[in-house]
Formats: sequence, C-alpha cells, structure tokens
Amino acid sequence: MDDRTAEYLVYLDATLTEIAGLARRGRDAYDRDIAVSRACQYNLIRLTADLERLGSDWLAHHPDIPWRLIKGMRNRIAHDYLTIDDDIIWAVVEHHATQLHHALENEIATAKTTLHTDEQTP
Repeated sequence: MDDRTAEYLVYLDATLTEIAGLARRGRDAYDRDIAVSRACQYNLIRLTADLERLGSDWLAHHPDIPWRLIKGMRNRIAHDYLTIDDDIIWAVVEHHATQLHHALENEIATAKTTLHTDEQTP
C-alpha cells in the first residue's frame, strides 16, 4: 500500500469514527438537536470526499461499497437538502457506516501500520 492511499484510509477511518460517535448519541438526539443532524449530514458528505480521494481504481477493487448510493446521498444533502429523508440519513449513520467501517478495518489497520512504519524510517 502506498503512503497516499494509507493516508486517505486514515482520513476515512476518522470520518467513520466520528459518524459512530454521532450514532451513539441516538436517534432522539438527531431529531431534537439540529447540530447533531447537521453533523451527521456533514459527515456523510465528508465520507464521500474521503472515498473519492481513494480513487476509481481503489473503488473498483471494492465492489461491495455501494459507491453510487453514497455519492447520490451526498448530492442530495449538498444540493437538494429540502428533500432529505431523516430515516435514511439515520440508517446510514447507525448501520451502514458501521458496516463499512468493519469491512475496511483490516485495510485501515494496514494503512496505520504503513504510515507508522514510514515515520520510524530515517
């Protein structure tokens, strides 16, 4: 794994970790606190950007990632936000992002090791 890909995977890990933290606040917090709902929406936009940085070749090697759905959600949040379905946003935050994080945990661990190893090299 090259350093650039490793770095982008670490960014993706940070985004998915933040989404998990928002999910732990619960649906009630999402519904009651506009800051929580906006943070969830922002992190889904950030998730798309993180995946885009990894590039089309990386995405092609991960056909299990529902790239078109993720990108479509990002477009809806960014451009057609009046039609956002909070149930869908919450399902992504609570379940789908967690599933993606688990699916990539080995690759993320390798990325962290790669970057840590490079820091050790004089």
